[in-house]
Amino acid sequence: MSEIQLVWPNKDLALRASGGSSYEWVQPTDARLSESFDIQALTSHPIGSQTNVLAIGDGLDVLEALSQNTSVLDGGIRLVYIDPPFNTQVDFRQYRDTMNRSMWLSMMRDRLIAIRPLLADDASIWVHLDDSEVHRARAVMDEVFGETAFVTSVVWQKKTTRDSRAAFSSNHDTILVYAPSGPKKWKTTRNLLVKDNAHLLNKDDDPRGPWGDAPFTAPGFRSAQQYEIIAPSGRALRPPRGRSWYATEPTYRDLIADDRIWFPKGGDGSPRLKLFASQLRGLVPFTVWGTSDTGTNDDAKRHLLSMFPDKEVFDTPKPELLLERIIHIASNPGELVVDIFGGSGTTAAVAHKMGRRWVVAERNAQTVLDFMVPRLTHVVNGTDPGGVTDTTSWSGGGSFEMIHVAPRFGRLKGLERPEYIKPWLDQLLPPRTLSTAS
Repeated sequence: MSEIQLVWPNKDLALRASGGSSYEWVQPTDARLSESFDIQALTSHPIGSQTNVLAIGDGLDVLEALSQNTSVLDGGIRLVYIDPPFNTQVDFRQYRDTMNRSMWLSMMRDRLIAIRPLLADDASIWVHLDDSEVHRARAVMDEVFGETAFVTSVVWQKKTTRDSRAAFSSNHDTILVYAPSGPKKWKTTRNLLVKDNAHLLNKDDDPRGPWGDAPFTAPGFRSAQQYEIIAPSGRALRPPRGRSWYATEPTYRDLIADDRIWFPKGGDGSPRLKLFASQLRGLVPFTVWGTSDTGTNDDAKRHLLSMFPDKEVFDTPKPELLLERIIHIASNPGELVVDIFGGSGTTAAVAHKMGRRWVVAERNAQTVLDFMVPRLTHVVNGTDPGGVTDTTSWSGGGSFEMIHVAPRFGRLKGLERPEYIKPWLDQLLPPRTLSTAS
């Protein structure tokens, strides 16, 4: 728990979803908090520990309902990525982004608290925001997870166009990364970025293929690594002052015998260690991510337009390349990825293509029906050619099940009532598109 805390009105109360897009302040002693949830299965198969779940409902309600009624979260969540409303005071077609600040802070805090006990030991939480609330969100995350859980702030370049009307043309978002185990421990289980092998060369026609090279020296003085090396030119070489050779002399001779040492400058330079592609260590991620590696918001919109040319594009989608990098760094195939602000479904689509299990919740039923269900149906059927389909070699498969979780507080209206949702699903999800969850 952070020693310094952010204070806001009604901080001592819980903020729960009620009817429509509303929230309600609730006393922690409110008896309704102990009531069971109204969960309706919208597809035909049972939800087991390996099931991918698309849930219509508030993220907090969905997490509590799944924890109480299924085993899907039992193995622990490896990665949480959330892209919540930024509270920009601008309303979008798919959601309102004009919450009272105290409600926004409680909304974030309560959902992060619900996530915390469900995390695996090596989990991380990535919260995607812009400048509107990111500084306050970090204070809240310090309270929920502890200051020592902070790993970094990733700066993502979300666009390349310039707004000439603004004082500064904002072209980035910030992604806060926290790991409850702490950055030092989490570092041992996160994945490095794949190193680009295009720079490898075969300078000596080695039959094993192209290679890179690294200095055959190490910092510091080690007596066992202070010996004379004779270069092919005949020049006698010693380690530079304050350094040692990279390995002991017997190991050096083994490397020479295996043709793993290269002498530049026509055989007169200092020895270098040859490293083939399979031996190259991956890259530690930078904290600034450019558009060439992780795409832009416009890339995400073009992808959605290619799938749904007859619909108004989702206002704030994230590109699949961005989620591909996050999911690669923070999880492995078969592990569970969770997103409780599902939006257009990018997290679910990329997690599915990358072989992760996933649970995604979205409160706006119309968004689920217009974007998420048809998009994920394309993914399952192998008919989505965009995003990271090529880089992941995705050709279709798997399945997902759907549930509707009604809030404990307030009443559902209109489309959000389950009886209004089911006819849509009958059209969008014919039985042939779903198989038994794996």
